[in-house]
Amino acid sequence: MEQHGVKLQKSGMAAKMIGNFIGNLVAAVIMMRLIQRIGITDVAHGLRLGAGVGIGFSATAITIAYLWESKPFKVWMIDVSYYVLGCLLLGVILSAWH
Repeated sequence: MEQHGVKLQKSGMAAKMIGNFIGNLVAAVIMMRLIQRIGITDVAHGLRLGAGVGIGFSATAITIAYLWESKPFKVWMIDVSYYVLGCLLLGVILSAWH
């Protein structure tokens, strides 16, 4: 199957969702470990940690990949925003829960 000049693979949605869940679970465990090791006890510092991880790791990794793939700027903004917001929320939720 082809859409917009890109070949689409027929792979199972369940496998993608399981892989996505495992990836998010690993990220949450690592973020929780950082919160414990650093000693973050309030939401404001959890937000700062989430911003640092989101911008420092996620955004830079995505940016490097997008530079080589030559994808449009709007697509890059959507993807980076998704991951940075996810890290921010993860930092806030886990610091409040801790």
